[in-house]
Amino acid sequence: MDAHRRPSVHARLVRRPLNGGDWPAGAHPPGLPGSDLHVWRIDLSACDGSGGDALLSPDERARAERLVNAEARARFRCARIALRRLLSEYLRVPPGDLTMEYGEHGKPRLVSARGSDGAGDALPFFFNLSHSGGLALCAVGQLGEIGVDIERIRPLSYPGGLARDHLSPEERRLRSDWETPAARPEFFRIWARKESILKAAGLGLSRPLNRVDTIRGELDGRSWWLMDLFPGEGFTGAVACARKPETVRQWSWR
Repeated sequence: MDAHRRPSVHARLVRRPLNGGDWPAGAHPPGLPGSDLHVWRIDLSACDGSGGDALLSPDERARAERLVNAEARARFRCARIALRRLLSEYLRVPPGDLTMEYGEHGKPRLVSARGSDGAGDALPFFFNLSHSGGLALCAVGQLGEIGVDIERIRPLSYPGGLARDHLSPEERRLRSDWETPAARPEFFRIWARKESILKAAGLGLSRPLNRVDTIRGELDGRSWWLMDLFPGEGFTGAVACARKPETVRQWSWR
């Protein structure tokens, strides 16, 4: 599907019911994604980060050290170690040998070995990582840019005010009770969709969230395929992709 065509809303935003069987345990990728999209759930609470720091690049270790909270540092390391191990399984490259570069707004990409000019070539292999609380999600594909986001559904003092500031008028019309605690799960679902599109576009939070249209899956005139994810009780997530995959396959990384 051409990412710039305007298919129906129902073709663009896929919603799935919460089902614990959607995340079977997996120790190894079944092969390259091809025309599919692979999403991995990673339990960061099952990892203490020990023994894996040697796999991280100097910039990853430096980013971890800049985090003030010890738990946040451990979870950042665990998420990056799991990412490198997972990508190494797909590409059959030692995890410590993977080279990443970062876009203007911090989105990582894999590059080949650097040439004499110090630059590497981007590989036709796309991934994105997000973590919140004790869970992470990693999306892997070959159909173009990917963005994934996971959000822990947490108490909000002013959900109505946040909805007015960050949701579009169409999104706010989805329900009338944004001021109540009952609206929190929907608010975080929409937030995850917005962040997944922004991350797929490589923009991070450099655009106001109310400019991201999750009803149509659009940002700055470009369309994105978008799907809700349900990684576990108390969490919500979303994944965005430049092209519609044939199938989305989900596992829990072991």
